[in-house]
Amino acid sequence: MNLSERATKIKGIFYTHCKVIIDVPPPFDVYPSERHPENGTITEEEIKFIDGSLLNFFEEIKDESIGRYSYEYIRPDTGFFFHYENEGIENGIRKPLHHLHVGIMKEHADTVLLENIPKELIEHKGPHFMAKINFHEFMGIIVANFFADEENCEEMLNNLGL
Repeated sequence: MNLSERATKIKGIFYTHCKVIIDVPPPFDVYPSERHPENGTITEEEIKFIDGSLLNFFEEIKDESIGRYSYEYIRPDTGFFFHYENEGIENGIRKPLHHLHVGIMKEHADTVLLENIPKELIEHKGPHFMAKINFHEFMGIIVANFFADEENCEEMLNNLGL
């Protein structure tokens, strides 16, 4: 898959498969490589869901594969987040190439919550759990865990291939 094909697939998730839970379908910024226009990056920040939660998305397409990626979901009401990532850097067991962060974002959490949780769970200071995921699975986790009461939940999961 090249950059254009991948951008079309990602937009399809937000404009077709999961449109009922998206507040405003995002435009996505697509940056082709100057030398190899089939390679490049797709990015969008603060994609807003109908419940106010947010998603940040980044993928780097190189040689018809997804290289680096970052899929982050944030619940602004509590500050809870989970973030699947491949930064292109592996530090063994401490920070695997494909990893998951789970914690609380300081700017979204209230003071009481921040005082009562371990400092390792604030921002991205906690452990990096080994985890490899694709974006369809990531969206499926969001749908199944946060939008299970939506009328079209099963249809969204089927459309995501899950």
